[in-house]
Amino acid sequence: MNESAAPVEVARMDPRAWPDVRDPGSVEEIREAFSRRYWIQYMPHAGAIEVRDIGRAG
Repeated sequence: MNESAAPVEVARMDPRAWPDVRDPGSVEEIREAFSRRYWIQYMPHAGAIEVRDIGRAG
């Protein structure tokens, strides 16, 4: 597995284990997971995750 996929796999294993980064007042549950070089923002949905944004750290 390449490192850019690592945060996606981590989020799939435990979607609610990562910090909630939603804007105040938002009804959407937006979480953020990361590895050394990449991060993703995602929303947990009934056993799956919806990736909202992905980027390279630094």
